[in-house]
Amino acid sequence: MWIIGAHPFFLCATALFAVIHAAAATDLDITPRISFLYNAKERPARRFSAEGVFNYSSLLLSSEEDVLFVGGREALFALNLSDISNGKLHKNLTWSTPEKKRHECSFKGKNLQTDCFNYIKILLRLNSTHLYVCGTYAFSPICAYIRISDFSLVKSEKGDIVTEDGRSRCPFDPEYKSTAIMVDGELYAGTVSNFQGNEPIIYKSLGQGTPLKTENSLNWLQDPAFVGSAYIQESLPRGNSVGDDDKIYFFFSEAGKEFDFFDNTIVSRIARVCKGDMGGERVLQKKWTTFLKAHLLCSLPDDGFPFNVIQDMFVLTPGRQHWKNTTFYGLFTSQWYRGASGSSAVCAFSMEQVERAFNGRYREVNRETQQWYTYNHPVPEPRPGACITNAARQMNIHSSLHMPDKVLNFVKDHFLMDSVIRSQPILLKRNVRYTQIAVHRVQAISRTYDVLFIGTDDGKLHKAINTDHRMYIIEEISLFAEPQPVQNIILDLEKGVLFVSSHSGLVEVPVANCSNYQSCGECILSRDPYCAWSGRHCRDVRQASPDRSWKQDVEEANTSAACSIALPGPRSFNPSGKTGGFECQAFVLPANTFKVLSCKLHSNLAQRRWVYSDSASQFVYASPDGGLVVVAQADMPETYECWSVEEGFRQLVANYCMRAEKLPDTTTTTTASTARSRTPRVQVDGSLILPGESRSPQLSPKTYWNELLIVCALLGFSFLVFSLFVVYRNRDHMKSVLKQGECPNMQQKKPRMGGKPAESLPLNGSAVPASTSDHKGYQTLNDNYICSTPTHESPDHGKGFTESEKRPLDFKESHVEISPTCPRPRVRLGSEIKDSIV
Repeated sequence: MWIIGAHPFFLCATALFAVIHAAAATDLDITPRISFLYNAKERPARRFSAEGVFNYSSLLLSSEEDVLFVGGREALFALNLSDISNGKLHKNLTWSTPEKKRHECSFKGKNLQTDCFNYIKILLRLNSTHLYVCGTYAFSPICAYIRISDFSLVKSEKGDIVTEDGRSRCPFDPEYKSTAIMVDGELYAGTVSNFQGNEPIIYKSLGQGTPLKTENSLNWLQDPAFVGSAYIQESLPRGNSVGDDDKIYFFFSEAGKEFDFFDNTIVSRIARVCKGDMGGERVLQKKWTTFLKAHLLCSLPDDGFPFNVIQDMFVLTPGRQHWKNTTFYGLFTSQWYRGASGSSAVCAFSMEQVERAFNGRYREVNRETQQWYTYNHPVPEPRPGACITNAARQMNIHSSLHMPDKVLNFVKDHFLMDSVIRSQPILLKRNVRYTQIAVHRVQAISRTYDVLFIGTDDGKLHKAINTDHRMYIIEEISLFAEPQPVQNIILDLEKGVLFVSSHSGLVEVPVANCSNYQSCGECILSRDPYCAWSGRHCRDVRQASPDRSWKQDVEEANTSAACSIALPGPRSFNPSGKTGGFECQAFVLPANTFKVLSCKLHSNLAQRRWVYSDSASQFVYASPDGGLVVVAQADMPETYECWSVEEGFRQLVANYCMRAEKLPDTTTTTTASTARSRTPRVQVDGSLILPGESRSPQLSPKTYWNELLIVCALLGFSFLVFSLFVVYRNRDHMKSVLKQGECPNMQQKKPRMGGKPAESLPLNGSAVPASTSDHKGYQTLNDNYICSTPTHESPDHGKGFTESEKRPLDFKESHVEISPTCPRPRVRLGSEIKDSIV
């Protein structure tokens, strides 16, 4: 396990390790084979959005009514699955927040423009006739019922909407991550129960039994962020030897208190409770008696670097009877990645791993030191935290109310399992943050594959598969016009479509579009389990009959074995204007003019190869986008072919046939002079422009005049900045120089006053004492005195201070005089005169 210490050295090592790992992740990064832009015709999609409605986060698919229920901000919709973009087929209702509630929300310190609305967070089917819906309602969560027949809120006899308190069911904050699931009319919710959001809870309500919740005082949950929940019928098949109960699983990330290295360590959890839990008789009354949680760890195999923050979880169960084959697909990120350097990983966990952890040893905490240890002592019977099984029934324990107190007391302090459920990433993507995941198990030609549909935080959808321990991203689709996080993904298995929601709207996209692959090689190289080559077209395997021999190779993508047709060679020219069955686009250019030939590859994994004759190699130039710039030469017809090469399969993408015509006589002289130059002169191209192309700029001899001007300007600017820096650094020295030259200038400008010689020494006739003053004001006086009074050698250099100099300052003996030499006020301090700045 990857452990970090609290010492600063380890913290620095953590940051360094993250940087190194970000560089190493480049080799593990997977590039999508095909990328589709927004609204691309190759990947058609239907869209839905309503004016003034945002945050389409709650989705509920109802195959019985052939309707998709959508919950947004203060609005709900019932979309007809025949065409979600047709607004005439839909129903909608508004569930807005009163202005009084909104102002109360604002008074509590929340944002009136973003927080104080009714965000739909729970939209579940209660029974065959009603839906159960909950909203934040301006930080005052409430719940209500929707009648499916007319899609309206259930109202009382007085006409008021029938509502219930939404606390412990729906979060207060619309940004808080929560989850909820309905099981046989009972609501299981993971959320918070107070306005501050610091009391997390897993709560069961709406049923006939007693409502149950987690115990806050025992810290069963440590600031969790719930990402999902699932219901697994582990009691099936009926009459099995174990006689276990059905379970509800919760997935979340929280603070890992068992790690005492530093406080902000985040861990991912899987927790479970039993459907038949009724709480305790004396201990844990109205509390869960079967709550247990374990650590989910998704880490790299080589260095153990952890992706410790779970973002979403999809539970893939092949069937209710085959729940033991359940696979948990989780999206993980790491808390030690920030910004663009972050990565996302997909890990898969089996039900066998989960059962082994919950049937293993417990951990216990020392309440005094808060240290966690592995509990190695005997545990009471029946097993604490387990559901009621046949073994418990043999002990005459038929419900949790009959559990012994010692068992329930043990559960109170031993709710964390010691075993860690580990997995390695089956998909690792660098610089991408995954937000949502849905998985479809597809029956292909030879076997089944789990196809992953993953949403990103910038509004893209990745379609990926894992085969032979290798991951492939089949395609990448941009779903929205503006980058925005994918908030929810719902998979309709019957229609073979995905419903993807975001802040601005909803998109319906087919799981596959096999008609996009035009050749056998493209169909095989796609590795798409939905697609196979029928002999003439690439078609959906779900349309194939069992007796048809369609071609598909998801593991190896061996085109030579799967495609029986003869592949065209890299180059073959024929005068008919067709090469290898690909029509040649012919055009005529005036001599010594140029044209840019485009070559767009269908696959991001393919390489581009241009093929032309040796004689034309002196007149072609590669463009930065992979195109080819060709210069027409008289009497030299030429064919240019662009080939796509991917895993041994070569396909002709573009084919151009170019012919140059002689220029008119008026330009013969010019043409002859330019022909002697090494670089042919380029004239305005009046030739044919291919569809979708724009006229390319003319080629001209390369000069560096603009670059020279830019360099000179930068040098001049740098010199100016350096000069200002030097002046700023030496500002104090320059001030002193200017101060020394200030008084002599005044002496030249102002003549002496007649008849009165200037004073040059103090009145007591002694030299200036060379003492350093401790105060800045005194230092200023001393400096001005030196400036205004010429120096004379004293007859007695060893003379000390006189009695008048030693006396303290007496304002009665102070007088102000003006010296004609330096016109500044001079202060007589006893028998001494000094200049002063007044």
